[in-house]
Amino acid sequence: MEGQKRSFCDDGTWTKVPICLDPCVISRTELESQKIEVKDGIEVPDNIFVQRGLSIELTCRTGYVLEANSSQSAFVIQCDGTPPVIPKCKEITCNSPRISNGSFRPQRTLYHDGDLIRILCDSGFTFEPDNGEKVVECTRNGWSPSPKCVNAMCPTPPIVENAEIIEDTMKKYLNGEKINYQCNDGFDIHGSAAVTCRQNNWSRLPRCVDVRCSSPHRIQNGQIIGEIKAKYLPWEKVQYRCYTGYALLGPPFITCSKNGWTETPRCTDIYMQIFTM
Repeated sequence: MEGQKRSFCDDGTWTKVPICLDPCVISRTELESQKIEVKDGIEVPDNIFVQRGLSIELTCRTGYVLEANSSQSAFVIQCDGTPPVIPKCKEITCNSPRISNGSFRPQRTLYHDGDLIRILCDSGFTFEPDNGEKVVECTRNGWSPSPKCVNAMCPTPPIVENAEIIEDTMKKYLNGEKINYQCNDGFDIHGSAAVTCRQNNWSRLPRCVDVRCSSPHRIQNGQIIGEIKAKYLPWEKVQYRCYTGYALLGPPFITCSKNGWTETPRCTDIYMQIFTM
């Protein structure tokens, strides 16, 4: 209604009567042909009547987007007295992707909204970004995430306790590149010293095992010459000497090896030796 809903008799004439404005009419047949429905899933009768000055929100059916703007699927129709213009919705489709250094499954020429494909990268390459499943989805904006295979890279090499990397370290390493670990003095390497970057990860790391000798044993009636350390490197020697009146049986030096110290000498009583002779 446009104007006052009441008219009064004024000096023999009626005041201005209101006008009932025509509504906007949208047919269900037209919506169906354009792949459109009322937003929020409201059931549509044969015709939709939109009161003048009001609006109605419509949306493309699932799997469709606006043909004029593929990033949107919902829109508003305003009833302003002119015939409503209903846009057209098109089906969401994706073409078969082109992937350098890789392939995908299943292979088809055309995919629809929500379809998934699995990315298979060639040896030495990895899917980026790696979402665990290595799958991408057909969406209104195309394939998401973008399917591509890039050179497999490894992060900064991990730290191995009691070891250092011989080469200069880089921030990232390509697939197939190697680094070499070297154990510190007194440690023996177990496993391969060369570690290889393989598909975003490093091959098995070596261990550095402590092969140093602990403090040597003290001997009765004798002593160690020099300062006693807590740890000795392999091939380090320690010298013994006996107290006055005692003779050393065995070499005066013991040597640290990976299997421990060589045999420790003994100090015997010289007078006892003379007596027994």
